[in-house]
Amino acid sequence: MSAASNRTYRGVPVKYRSRSLAVAVGAVSLAASLVACGSAQSAGVNEDGQKQLIVGSMPSNSLAFPYTVAREQGFFADEGIVTETVDAKTGPELTATLIGGSTQIAVGTPENVMSAMDQGQDLVAIAPFGKIDMQLVVPAQSGITDFKQLEGKQLGVVQRGSFAEKFARAVLAENGVDPESVTYVAVGSGATMEPALRAGKIDAVVATGSSVVLVRSHGLDVKTMVNTMDGTNTKLGDYALQTFWGVTGAFKKANPEAVLGFCKAMNRAAAWIRDDANRATGVASLGKLLDVTPEAAEQIWDSTNQSWSPSVTAEQWGKNVEWILGEGSTSLPYADRVDSSCQ
Repeated sequence: MSAASNRTYRGVPVKYRSRSLAVAVGAVSLAASLVACGSAQSAGVNEDGQKQLIVGSMPSNSLAFPYTVAREQGFFADEGIVTETVDAKTGPELTATLIGGSTQIAVGTPENVMSAMDQGQDLVAIAPFGKIDMQLVVPAQSGITDFKQLEGKQLGVVQRGSFAEKFARAVLAENGVDPESVTYVAVGSGATMEPALRAGKIDAVVATGSSVVLVRSHGLDVKTMVNTMDGTNTKLGDYALQTFWGVTGAFKKANPEAVLGFCKAMNRAAAWIRDDANRATGVASLGKLLDVTPEAAEQIWDSTNQSWSPSVTAEQWGKNVEWILGEGSTSLPYADRVDSSCQ
C-alpha cells in the first residue's frame, strides 16, 4: 500500500491513499471464497475525526466519474469523510473486493452485483444510479448496414460473460438476430479494442460511449448501430442501469452515518455533473481521468453528463432484475436490496 498523500479541499486537509488490487478475480461466483483482508466492519476515524472509507473504483473509467468529482470538489470532506481507493479493472473484481472485505463500498455493474445478490450475498445498492451507456459500432467501411449481416461475424466485448456481452445478446435478439449466431471475442477496454477493430480481428464491437469517442479520436471511423443514450435500435435505454454503488448489508447496518454521508456526497457529485455550468471544469476532469484530448472529453461530457440519478424506482429496479436474472425473477425485492435513505 502506498503512503498516505495529503490534499486540501475547501481548506480542509484530507489524507487518503490509493492502492491497486493485486489479484484478478475471473467471476463473481469466486468472490464468496475470498477471505477478508484487513478491512474492518466499521468505518475508521482518522486523527481529524473524519470517517475513513475504503472504496472500490475503476481507474480511467467514466462509470466512476461521480466518485472523481466528489473527491475533487470536496463533497466527501463536507460530509466528514475521507476515502482510500482500491482500483480494479473489471466489475467482477470490484464485487469480489466488496464481498471479500477488502473494500467497504464499491462501484458495480448490475450483472455482477445482482448475480452475487441472487447467490445469497448480503449486498445493497446505493446511489447514484447510472443509466446504461453502451453502443454497438462497426467500421464505417465494413459495408454492414443491417443487423442480419452480423450473423456469423466476430463481435468484440470487454470479456466473455461480461455486461457488454449480455447487452450484445439482448440487442441482437431485439433486432431479430439469434445471439448464438455471433462469435463473441474478448478484446478488453478501449485501448485494446481499437487495434482489434482496426486490424479486422473483429467485425463489430460493443463499448461504452467514452470508448467509442476514444476510437473515433484516433482516426478510426465507425458507424453506430445501437446507442442507448439516444434510444437507437434498443429499448434498453429506457430503463436499464449501467452501474450503481454497492455496500454489504452488515457494513451499512454498522455504519449508517458513514454510508449516508457517502451517498449524499455522491449525489451532490451527480448533480454537479448534470449542471452544464460546470462543463469546463468537468471536461478538464474527464480528460485527466480518461487520458483523452480536450475535444474527446467534451464529446464524452456532452453525451453522458445526464447519466446519473440519485434514485431508482421499484419498477425500474424490477425491470433490471428481470433483464439480468431472467423474466419473472422476484429474488431481489426493492425494499430489501435498494437503500433509499438519501434519494
